[in-house]
Amino acid sequence: MPVSVKAGPQAKGKGKSRVLAALAALAGAALACNVQLGGTVRAPLGTPSASVVFLAPANNSVIAQGSTITLAVTAQDSGPGVAKIDILVDGVLLESVAAPVEGGQSSLTAHVDWEASGVQGHLITAEAQRADGTPLGEAGVAVTVVEVSGPDATLIAALPTQNTPEPTPTRRPPSPTPDAPANTATPAPTLTPSITPTVAGVAPTLRVTFDFLNIRAGPGTEYPQIGRMNNGETARIVGRNADRTWIVVEFGPVRGWVTSNPNFSEISGDTTNIPLVAAPAAPAATPTLQLVQPLAPTSTVGTVADLVIDRWVFTPETPNVNQTFFVTIVVRNQGALDAPASLLTGVFQPGNERSDMAVPPLRAGESVTLPPLYVTLRSAGPNQSGTLTLDVQNEVEEGPVGEANNVVTITYNVN
Repeated sequence: MPVSVKAGPQAKGKGKSRVLAALAALAGAALACNVQLGGTVRAPLGTPSASVVFLAPANNSVIAQGSTITLAVTAQDSGPGVAKIDILVDGVLLESVAAPVEGGQSSLTAHVDWEASGVQGHLITAEAQRADGTPLGEAGVAVTVVEVSGPDATLIAALPTQNTPEPTPTRRPPSPTPDAPANTATPAPTLTPSITPTVAGVAPTLRVTFDFLNIRAGPGTEYPQIGRMNNGETARIVGRNADRTWIVVEFGPVRGWVTSNPNFSEISGDTTNIPLVAAPAAPAATPTLQLVQPLAPTSTVGTVADLVIDRWVFTPETPNVNQTFFVTIVVRNQGALDAPASLLTGVFQPGNERSDMAVPPLRAGESVTLPPLYVTLRSAGPNQSGTLTLDVQNEVEEGPVGEANNVVTITYNVN
């Protein structure tokens, strides 16, 4: 039976070799590595099965600076048992949690409080070991700490529980469009969406009841559309804004914001502890993304789609070693036909660090600003290079000209 242990304070930091080892374990392709963000590690056939999984926070969470969140990790082992879980932030040991049973136990869950500091991306990793010191596996999540003021200054990231009653949300009047905010100019009646109770700990879901529902990069129609759900489709709910008028969903590979207006969708499941997520900065009136030079050549008119990368930007502009940064990318379909969903892959030096991002379907002539592409580099150096490659799985028919303009090379320094 799983045992939950609250870690006590311990010294932060190990040796340089341990930091390098922890970071090196997260290198490699996301589809091929043994360590997955927020995921599990599977042992080869013929060996005891083991897993390490992050319960909280969710991968790619946005956290308010100064808030305290609970990092929760569970490890299981069908062999000798789990003896210890180490939790590290940016390669530096935060705390170690030991099993209360000498020699380890089949399942161990560690809860460690972390005060979010440093307005930047962070890589949080967990390492599990058996009593003899052999590793069970590792897992990691990327988070971004942002400056937030007002009611969004506290981010709730507790594990699901039935201890806190769910207040009845107060809804604004329905909007005439499936993602516009409600009109606050006139007094608003209280609208309560239909919520079906489920087992505690099961993530709540949203089902579209309108013709469609836009997924956006932030809680408002001023943010770019990054996806779309059709009538009857469902998505997992992973966050919300302060007044619950917008919620964060995971719909396939797309993670973004949708309106919670009950005229367009219905919510099912335990909504007790949906995390409060800080909204990203509203897009500027004039884009500040760096232009890629030269721009991809224009396709000849034909019965094909043609995906190109118009703009990109690093945040921060100059990456720091062992600190997660992100790349914002604008993709456009300059072809004559609509393009289906596809996959973009970034490979960054030094170390061939790879990060993948889903590109939603794009109509002919349509552009989209993708969610942040998170990257962590393990060593510093000047004049480094990276590549952004569109349609790496050849899911879009682009013709010879379109296929030739799918790769963009980036140069940068790493401090």
